[in-house]
Amino acid sequence: MGNSYIGVILAVFAFGTYMVPLKAWPKFSSWAYLSCVGLGLAVGELIISLVTGTLCLLPVGLLCGFLWVIAGAFCFWAVKVEDLAGAGVRSMGMSILASFLSGVLVFSESTLLYFSIPAIVLLLFGLKMLAPPQGNVFKNWRSLLAGAIFGLFLIPYKFTDIPLLEFMSSFTLGIFIAAQLLVGILCIKRRAVFEFPLAPSVVSILMGFLWVIGQHGCFWAIDTKGALGYAVGYPLTQLNLLVNLLWGVVVFHEYPTKPERIRLAIATMVILGGAVLLAMSKM
Repeated sequence: MGNSYIGVILAVFAFGTYMVPLKAWPKFSSWAYLSCVGLGLAVGELIISLVTGTLCLLPVGLLCGFLWVIAGAFCFWAVKVEDLAGAGVRSMGMSILASFLSGVLVFSESTLLYFSIPAIVLLLFGLKMLAPPQGNVFKNWRSLLAGAIFGLFLIPYKFTDIPLLEFMSSFTLGIFIAAQLLVGILCIKRRAVFEFPLAPSVVSILMGFLWVIGQHGCFWAIDTKGALGYAVGYPLTQLNLLVNLLWGVVVFHEYPTKPERIRLAIATMVILGGAVLLAMSKM
């Protein structure tokens, strides 16, 4: 059962770190980044699959991989059309809500609702504190749709009894294929190839390796035989936002003013309070 909590920690650190290249090299195209990460995670999982003898091609894995890329594409689109600060936060809030509801309603996972419902409210409220004013909700449909897909894309896998390592080999292959297809289509549309500078490209490929570690941790967290399950485990992995914010504050000097730091600190405490209540809902 302890693997569930270890999985949350791995997922939170990995998912909160693997997008650092986009902060370190702001001119590095998000689509080139997606292509490099897709390559890195495919190679990383291929090595694991060859060592463990679990390499296989499963339609459900390919499907989940394609859904993951679709969600990422909507998220990148939202950043360009909506706003940089709010798109990720709105997407994460929708993903928490979608995964919690699907765990409780679709998979009938048991949770102490007098803990879990206030926990979800606190998590969403803390995220709202980090986002700029919402504005017209229909204007932000891209980030909300991205979050919904991110919260639900693993449901096809949850309906199967496929071993994790076998699924991961197909899942990462699906991401790689979908990512390269999408980037190729965009290159044809813009009639130009995206630039792949050496340093950010290499680091992004390495981030793909890190993502593989985080995704394995995520699967440990949502395992129905573990301590947390999908309704609680997946929302807890979304605490990766706090790691991402920590990178932003400590390394990239974001939120430089005192009022911004105070607001960030209050939002962080609210989110952590929600996380504690959510973990307690499975005790």
